[in-house]
Amino acid sequence: MSVDLSSPSVLTACPPPLATERLRPLSFDRTAPRDLVHRRAIGEVLLTDWIRHGPHRFKVGAQWPRGHGFYGPVGHRWHDPLLAAESIRQTSSLVAHAFYELPCDHPTLMTELDFSLSPHALRLDDRPVNVELTIDCTDVTLRGDLLAGMTMNVGLAWGAVRLGHGRMALNCLRRSVYRRLRGAYAEVPVRLPEQPAPLPPHEVGRAVEADVVLGRPPAGADTTDPYEGAWPLRVNWAHPTLFDHPTDHVPGMLLMEAARQAAQRLAGPGVILAPAMTNRFHRYVEFDAPCLVRARLAMTGVGTYEVRVTAEQNGAVAYECDLVAHRAPSTSRTRR
Repeated sequence: MSVDLSSPSVLTACPPPLATERLRPLSFDRTAPRDLVHRRAIGEVLLTDWIRHGPHRFKVGAQWPRGHGFYGPVGHRWHDPLLAAESIRQTSSLVAHAFYELPCDHPTLMTELDFSLSPHALRLDDRPVNVELTIDCTDVTLRGDLLAGMTMNVGLAWGAVRLGHGRMALNCLRRSVYRRLRGAYAEVPVRLPEQPAPLPPHEVGRAVEADVVLGRPPAGADTTDPYEGAWPLRVNWAHPTLFDHPTDHVPGMLLMEAARQAAQRLAGPGVILAPAMTNRFHRYVEFDAPCLVRARLAMTGVGTYEVRVTAEQNGAVAYECDLVAHRAPSTSRTRR
């Protein structure tokens, strides 16, 4: 999503960290406070620790479990790449609140989120993965004395193993400004419109209907082209991960999951791993109008694909995604 804000000033350098803080190792013994990462359930908090290494350079610890209720193992072989996306998203909130002193009730809105990971490094082990995220913040801006936005460049590593890298751009708003911009949409609606019937879970790499975010194609929207498709977005407020807490618009992580499911639907039926994604959030996706997810697949090699995904609402593109997909060796089992 993009928010048009009047010219913010460039942020001056933060105080340097203490040498003792800079040199200590990250801890993975406990989770971060839930309010710092905008989560209500402790089980949804991935981050564990944080250290300042420079004026705009930080290290953050995250632990990826071997099993997660939603971001579980892909094909019983790999950690879910969207664990990296959720770790980066949580890190953006933590960095804004812990290091730039943004009040926790101020919304942080991502406009871009990219990641590229090594499939080999994502292979499951017999232990959870203790991930170190190295954060370099650029384009850090203030409005008055509050953080207005920044870009985070992220390196991800597991010990000596480099997992990959990511990038996230976000805007930060005062609560009063957010409510003014959103108008009537600043309130969580009382109820959802009737949702479309889900695609069969196995077609989108899921085991249960509750995790399916794509509906069956509307009348007249189905296509015989095996390289493209269009499906209505499905919203399930009861989902414990995608809707860990009430929100007034469709979360960005749900849109990313829709892109991943669209890629699985086109590139399947084998298990598909999506280790690289670029995501652009142009506007809010609202709950009160249908949203159509369109995807087109192009084969780039044996078992490898590029998939272009858009989410369209009220005649405008609200979200765009380009992802890389790899097909796993054949398996008769579903994703979890």
